[in-house]
Amino acid sequence: MDSIIPIVISALEDIDKGKSLRSVLRFHVNKYNLDREEESTLYYYTHEIYRKLNWIDLFIKTSSSNFSLKKIKSDMRAVLRVATHMLKVNKKSTDEVVTILEPYYRPIENMPFDTLLELIQSITEENLYENREDLPSKYSLKYFTYTWIIRKFIKQWGEDFAEKVLQSSLESIPMYVRINTLKASFNEIVNNLTNYGIRYTPVETIPNLIRIDETPVPIPRLDEFKVGKLVVQQKASALVSLVLDPQPDEQILDMCASPGGKTSHIVAQAGTTKNILAVDLNKDRVKILTDRLKLLGAEEVKILSADARTLKTTVKSSFDKILLDPPCSGSGTYSSRPDIKWRIKQRDLNWYIKLQNDLLNEASKLLEVDGCIVYSTCSLFEDENHDIISQFLKNNSNFSLMLASPMIGIPSNLLNNKTQEIYPHLHETEGFFIAKMRKESN
Repeated sequence: MDSIIPIVISALEDIDKGKSLRSVLRFHVNKYNLDREEESTLYYYTHEIYRKLNWIDLFIKTSSSNFSLKKIKSDMRAVLRVATHMLKVNKKSTDEVVTILEPYYRPIENMPFDTLLELIQSITEENLYENREDLPSKYSLKYFTYTWIIRKFIKQWGEDFAEKVLQSSLESIPMYVRINTLKASFNEIVNNLTNYGIRYTPVETIPNLIRIDETPVPIPRLDEFKVGKLVVQQKASALVSLVLDPQPDEQILDMCASPGGKTSHIVAQAGTTKNILAVDLNKDRVKILTDRLKLLGAEEVKILSADARTLKTTVKSSFDKILLDPPCSGSGTYSSRPDIKWRIKQRDLNWYIKLQNDLLNEASKLLEVDGCIVYSTCSLFEDENHDIISQFLKNNSNFSLMLASPMIGIPSNLLNNKTQEIYPHLHETEGFFIAKMRKESN
């Protein structure tokens, strides 16, 4: 336990500074060559602390007026968050926490560590709920989510459905892996998984996708994963490429392609790389995309580093099918990426919405007549989904909705039951929205 604590603190620091939880965990697991128990402990503390971040921070803030949590150094924020989790979740005594964490504590405003912990320990959960009269404020602590997000959910669905969605964000969703048919066959991989003692269930609605039910070894440590025969990909994400339905002779554009999971799936379905263009703006993300496609056997895909909002000025050709999976709030991924919900503020949502509108309008200019656009997000906010599509169709009478099939989610009655919404608590995967539109004429 003691040996993993400085690594946990370092990981929490990196996440606090803006790095994604997933990338931080991959980096630390590889850097320190963690064994399975150490890796499990690292995952536990990072995920659980960021799932409950507002609740944990409120204990710290309420305990003392001697310092501002925002103004202390990030390593001390990490120490206090681990300490509070140990006290309030793991129910450890103050003496136990002092023994574990005091070597990493540097006095804040000259406060001894045990004194500070005793102050935190003295705060009860009832103290946190004082002056929280309305339901969103209470749910904010019960489900560890910003109040503004809860208000949006309640406005969209009502209290009962919103509460079920919020509850699902605290529960783990199944892991899914896609067998990369560019490098391996279904039978080869499932036979190997059986030999490893891994229990799995094929997903009937999505070919070559399987749900991992139980595994004695982390999937990223398998040789099949390391050489690109297996891709960790959520069920909803894998569904998007099926809705696109790429064919070998079609010109296909993936507008926001990195890290490349959907691009490689498109290649596997189409059976060719010669007509596929993958675009991303950030050079670091383009490098990730390039390396990923090479690993997955799709290195001949044409890759372009460009701003997809002005792609028409760069790319002179047009496309039969376009996948637009734009940057979004990620509000459907809180279970697997709990750090996401603390990064976005309400004002930031407008930036995403403008970007999504701009990208969709640009995609319409790049599409051939009779071609189709698949628009998808891992967001549950109607602003990023229904509202985007409704406004686009209103402004572009030459586009019409197609059925976003195969349909494994709930048909949206806001859009003629042709788009689909996918929810973690109903569909055992990340929350997603998928729409498919056809261009009929200029």
